Amino acid sequence: MAAVLDRILLVHEEPLQTLEDYLAIGGFRALKKALAMKPLEVIAEIKKANLRGRGGAGFPTGIKWAGVRAQEIDDHGMPAKRYLVCNSSEGEPGTYKDRYLIGKNPYTLLEGMAIASYAIGTVNAIICIKEVFKKEIAILKRAIKECQEAGYLGENVLGSGNTLPIEIAFGPDSYLLGEDRAMLEVIEGKPAWPRAKGIIPVYYGLWGQPTSVNNVETLSTVPHIIEKGADWFKSIGTADTPGTMIFTLVGDVNRPGMYELPMGTSLKTLIEEYGGGARADRHIQAVFSGPTNAVIPASKIDTPLDFKSMREIPSGLGSGGFIVYDNTACILKAGLNFSRFLAIESCGQCTSCKTGTGRITRKLELLEQGTGTFLDVMSILEECQHLKGSGRCFLVTEETIEIGSIFYQFPEMIAEHIEFGCLKERPLPLPKIKDFDEATHTFIFDEAYYDRSFIEGRRINYPA
Repeated sequence: MAAVLDRILLVHEEPLQTLEDYLAIGGFRALKKALAMKPLEVIAEIKKANLRGRGGAGFPTGIKWAGVRAQEIDDHGMPAKRYLVCNSSEGEPGTYKDRYLIGKNPYTLLEGMAIASYAIGTVNAIICIKEVFKKEIAILKRAIKECQEAGYLGENVLGSGNTLPIEIAFGPDSYLLGEDRAMLEVIEGKPAWPRAKGIIPVYYGLWGQPTSVNNVETLSTVPHIIEKGADWFKSIGTADTPGTMIFTLVGDVNRPGMYELPMGTSLKTLIEEYGGGARADRHIQAVFSGPTNAVIPASKIDTPLDFKSMREIPSGLGSGGFIVYDNTACILKAGLNFSRFLAIESCGQCTSCKTGTGRITRKLELLEQGTGTFLDVMSILEECQHLKGSGRCFLVTEETIEIGSIFYQFPEMIAEHIEFGCLKERPLPLPKIKDFDEATHTFIFDEAYYDRSFIEGRRINYPA
């Protein structure tokens, strides 16, 4: 892992077990400092730091907070009730950083939420987490109780007269729970179905009120910026993406794991210096940035890890999860894995998404089985062109970007599949992470995911 001086969030190797442990290392000093500032001054400092959301889109956090703070009146002409929601769903294959961070130090998340709540002027702050994350839920409940009893959360925080409550809401084990508009629906007691395009939480969020949705890592970074200043934060990373990020590295490397690195560190450095590179007598063939971005061929792993640089190759940083495949893996099979996952997780509100992901998945299966044709390839490429941007959320677009990029980057492999089918028999598990054994650098995957999805009736729609 990076030297301690290069880290912001994972400075201490051992998990913080109690509030006293956190206070001993300066915990809640940032909240005390923030409460002595005006709310708009806190937002200005986050804006100046250019903290970009670590949940995938990379939207500037300060701008989002300022947008929510500016909403004084709701759609009914009544005084607005602002909300903060922490997205702790983490349903994307290849990602584990938010659960890892909660396990290491839940208190910095709670402090960050308290600062954000004060700055935005919220009536409530809610952590939305999957109900299957039992370990993390227990940690958060314990930490919230400690902080409430000590006066760092709840009513009259630190004698300031400010009320800063934090609650926990539970959601299903659904990928779409992580979509901010779907998450708000779940908190309101409805299914994880994204709202229609154009409904922006900043203006119309939880209960129709202005809402800021930020992820665990983003909010956990806030106390460090407030305590040490925006200039300090911008001295780390790149101009486009200051600070650090916790990267999840899985797949065909010698040392899979969780690594916090300064933004701008190259993907090659993450893989080779921290992940130990490819296994003996093998070489890296491709890297997937989750199921949401274009595949990254080995020729482009020198790319710096920041939002701008990753977009230019073109791919994406996403939420910092990278799945590495060496030359013994079939990249089309890996793409089929992600396509099948997205087809199952599609909520079905948009016909173009549910049937489109199903059609692409079915034709990829034919190619893997050796019965696919050139017409199937052309059909997949046509689907990727026509389906992009057609759904309420980004899911179907994710499908078209990732699968289309595989065909573009590996045309010889596609031709091979048309003629012979898949020549690499190595099984590839879906890297949907359940847990991480830090001592052995081993990720535990949800191997029963597909079987369980079928039993629950979450099938893939295979239209003719």
